[in-house]
Amino acid sequence: MNPELLRNLWLQVSPQRLIAAPIILGAAFALAGSATDSWEIVGRVAAFGYFVIAYLWGARRAVNVLADEIAAGTWDGQRMSSIDPWTMAWGKLLGGTVYAWYCALLCLATYAAAEVEVGRGGALITNLPIKITGALLVQAGALLLALVLVGKGRRLSRRTVAFAQGGALVVGLFGVSSVLLPSVTERFGFGLAERITWFGVAFRSDDFALLTQVLFLGWAIAAVYRLMAGELQVRQRPWVWLSFSLFLILYYQGFLLVGLNDPWSLRLLPALVVAVPLYYVALFAQSNDIIRYRWLLHHLGHGNWRNAQSLLPLWIPSLLLAAALSILVAVLARDDMQSFADVERVARLWSMPIPAGTLPTAIALILFMLRDLGIVLLLNFAKRPKAPDLAAVLYLIVLYGICGGLAMAAGATWLLPLFLPGAARSGLLVVLAPLVQVILAVILLQRCWSAQDRTLELRPAA
Repeated sequence: MNPELLRNLWLQVSPQRLIAAPIILGAAFALAGSATDSWEIVGRVAAFGYFVIAYLWGARRAVNVLADEIAAGTWDGQRMSSIDPWTMAWGKLLGGTVYAWYCALLCLATYAAAEVEVGRGGALITNLPIKITGALLVQAGALLLALVLVGKGRRLSRRTVAFAQGGALVVGLFGVSSVLLPSVTERFGFGLAERITWFGVAFRSDDFALLTQVLFLGWAIAAVYRLMAGELQVRQRPWVWLSFSLFLILYYQGFLLVGLNDPWSLRLLPALVVAVPLYYVALFAQSNDIIRYRWLLHHLGHGNWRNAQSLLPLWIPSLLLAAALSILVAVLARDDMQSFADVERVARLWSMPIPAGTLPTAIALILFMLRDLGIVLLLNFAKRPKAPDLAAVLYLIVLYGICGGLAMAAGATWLLPLFLPGAARSGLLVVLAPLVQVILAVILLQRCWSAQDRTLELRPAA
């Protein structure tokens, strides 16, 4: 048996806990049944219990299975063991949540029995897989969050553990709301559509929800495996991340209501809207310590492409993808006069400067992404970085939100190109404003890199 799964079974499962769960849950269901004399109410209580246990408690357990190891000082020993990443990944994902699943399946069985009693047994063919895959997706997302935090700091302090547990709670609440919200909105008459069209194929809403959860669950498990492999010092390459980015773009492309005669710029614009946030996710989700980049440049300088690919940051393929899409959309939209007329009308309505054109705006967008990259790396390359990612997020909020908003409020629209891509009539100004910031970021990065070099040179002499 999987040794990690077996170890978690010994830790989580005991005769007392196995006996206590059905007694306590059975008493709750019996109380609901005796008080209302209705299988409908029993089914609702069981379904709610399943959501709380599988989504909220299960997500917390998925984080704690890693946090407990680090708190007990056994995580470093596990990282040096001979267990392969896949065995470690699914052993922790299922083993750490095994007792939560034991209790959740008791609730699910009661829910299924209640549905059969009220004559809705046929719907269980879709409802049960939806509930199970949804909970697995939430738990995998919580474990993924914990692994990201471990990879960023290489350890989990009490504050980081609390943040990871809070993140797991948010993930669990999001999962519960995604399940309960459709039924709530349906009661008010504005629920989800009964059929969803995706790539021209009409799906029942439940069938499409199940398909979506299965697809994203597969990617979540792949991400858990990849991060676990990174923790166990197994070389990874960024092509899986690039594949996920392309998948996510294609997934949202399936919802577009465009015809065959619609311009390609309109079809590819949502792809750009997906690619740019993925770049920032890749930039903040991975560790950006200076040692990693030194090794990357070392292997690139010696032509060792195999090792260089394993050290390649995830933001590089994301940046290339976003840049290619932005240029492609700009070139295709250059002759689309109707789309530019709509932009001009909206800009005048909001008293904003009219963009100088699609191509300068695309170049400015790429330069702004490079400037933000420089800010993140500059804060991470400091000699004693303290919460560099949090500081970078605050800087970006100030630059994009506060400074841009103040410039608009003060009527200084000539300053907007410094904070927003394409916010000027002159194409030269649109490109020049972020280019100056990129050059400044490069100069500061070069100085920081040189300072680190001098520190390394002085260490042997000391």
